[in-house]
Amino acid sequence: MPQTYWRNLSQMRSYLDILKLQGAWRLIFSSIPGRLSYGMSGLALFFHVEQITDSLSVAGYAIGAFSGISAMTAAARGHAIDRWGQTRPLVVLVPSFTVSCFLVAYIAKDATTSVAFAALMGLTAPPINLSMRPLWVALVNPEQVRTAYALDSIFLNTTSLVGPVIGTWLALSFTGVLAMNITGLLMLIGGIALVTSKLSREWVPEEKVEGELSLFRSPAMRFLAIEAVLLGLGYGLFDVGIPSAATLAGIPQWAAPTLAAIALGGLIGGALAGAKFKNIAPAWGVTLTGYIFGIVALPLFLIEPGWQTAVLVLFAGFPLGMAQVFYLEMVDILRPRGTAVAAMGSMWLIEGSAMAGGNAIAGFISEHWNPDIVLIGVGLLFIASAVVLHIGTKGVLKPAMVVPHHDPHDPAD
Repeated sequence: MPQTYWRNLSQMRSYLDILKLQGAWRLIFSSIPGRLSYGMSGLALFFHVEQITDSLSVAGYAIGAFSGISAMTAAARGHAIDRWGQTRPLVVLVPSFTVSCFLVAYIAKDATTSVAFAALMGLTAPPINLSMRPLWVALVNPEQVRTAYALDSIFLNTTSLVGPVIGTWLALSFTGVLAMNITGLLMLIGGIALVTSKLSREWVPEEKVEGELSLFRSPAMRFLAIEAVLLGLGYGLFDVGIPSAATLAGIPQWAAPTLAAIALGGLIGGALAGAKFKNIAPAWGVTLTGYIFGIVALPLFLIEPGWQTAVLVLFAGFPLGMAQVFYLEMVDILRPRGTAVAAMGSMWLIEGSAMAGGNAIAGFISEHWNPDIVLIGVGLLFIASAVVLHIGTKGVLKPAMVVPHHDPHDPAD
């Protein structure tokens, strides 16, 4: 018992050591409003569009347009930050996103305008999450990177936990207009906080190495793109299948707690990944947690919407939170130098585009057939993505099959 206590205390100190660094708390507080905005945006948009069009399909199309356009332009936004730094792109994108939310709230009146303005939200989506990772790398020592990613994941999952609840509560208890307005205003507050922080303003993009392959000429990144398609489809089915099942069951208010439950599980899982699983290779960590999530999610279609589904996805969230931490580290090892932000942006391009397709498919199937069909696909797609990664660990992903204790892009190493 005493050994366990001191070991847990030592693991907690690894987080405290990072929080003591100058600029750490400013970085955390700067990220929270924008991430909360993203946490709210999906269900705020879903229920607002469903209210004004009275159609689950159109609501699914709107979310698909938002996430799809966001994904398709994520790489471009990432390249912009890798080229010009964070300040200039964010100064343009943050207020543009806020205006887009207002357009959805006040101007969207039918399917066409709802989907069009949702797509505009995606086009102007500020890369808040993509911008955080290189700032943590710049702030901490190389051996603290996994813990820093885990700490960032904790706050990301916390906003993902409360965001859907707030968005749904505002949309269902008040109006979708209010939900969309607050979504836009939170992004404005968070964007201003980030672009005025010293760490963000002084961040210098990584220099490219002459002769190094570009992103998608890298065999490893091409391989990860295949896995990202399966992962994105799985997320897309989940994000619309859950609220659709709850709505058709007559309990739409359970959509938010269910999505919040998976975020709570992710929060705990991310914390465990940073504190207790420091000796797992990133590629193997992503693969193993993918298998576990897929297996746990398989019975989703058998369970009635409500607290039972929320409990299941809570447990499914544990491996998903761990996977987020391992995935960031894996991509950082495999990516070409000079693509600190664009690498994750490009992966989101693939994953998010597939997610948008999954959103649209899920909305159509839920309305015309049964959301159970959608939920069957969630676990199967995550297991398939884990199988692909498992194959890659024996080949192109091998560099990420070692436990990194240094910066893989530091020439001194």
